[in-house]
Amino acid sequence: MSKPVVSKQKSKKYYFKKTSNKRLSLDVNLRGFLCSCNNREKDCIKESYNLLNEYADKLYQESNEPEAEQDIDDSLAKEISELKQDKSEKRFQVIESGAKNFLFIRTSLENPVELAEAIIKDVDGSKTQRTKFLLRLIPVEITCKANVSDIVNAFVPLAQKHFVESPQTFCVIFNHRNNNVVSRDEVIKLIAAKVSELRPDHKVDLKEAKVAIIVEVIKGFAFLSVIPDYLKHKKYNLLSLCSQEQVADCN
Repeated sequence: MSKPVVSKQKSKKYYFKKTSNKRLSLDVNLRGFLCSCNNREKDCIKESYNLLNEYADKLYQESNEPEAEQDIDDSLAKEISELKQDKSEKRFQVIESGAKNFLFIRTSLENPVELAEAIIKDVDGSKTQRTKFLLRLIPVEITCKANVSDIVNAFVPLAQKHFVESPQTFCVIFNHRNNNVVSRDEVIKLIAAKVSELRPDHKVDLKEAKVAIIVEVIKGFAFLSVIPDYLKHKKYNLLSLCSQEQVADCN
């Protein structure tokens, strides 16, 4: 009679171990950060969370100041409400990207580019190494399915957001991993055309572009963003920014 008991205990332990490590799945219309590492995924996740939370607290601390004026009952109620939130509502939540050494950290923040830019400028200015396992931090403004039509459609609101006010030099950077279906040349051509439609005085500059349009295709999804001074800041490579010698590219 002792054998069935042992079998049940082992099965139960195995079940909880498997579910506790389950991550959320990628979807369309997400914002966040693509994080590259070098085989040390867990360490990269830890560094990414620490860095993103540190700078998010600094950048958005002004919006938190009125909370200090709330009475105790209101503060307690808010804290309880936040604890009850589903995991998907966390400020940052890691999701598997579909490629080795790449993670996607989804965010509930409205402007991931603003946060990443604050981190990059600080690291570039101080030349202080902040990470060891997190190599590159790419903000993502929107995700979509990895096909030419969806990529171009997802880019349209980004183009209207970034390319209307004044003429700029720009480039389109296209990378693909675990996907050989999406045509690089077609995507670049159509996206550049969308930019030119808004203002014909925008100019392509592949070496010193003021703004970079990023299209990262990984398996069945594409990650898009428009990033200022991307080339100037060494393609947002955190290790390259604090070193005089160029760190090997992880693409």
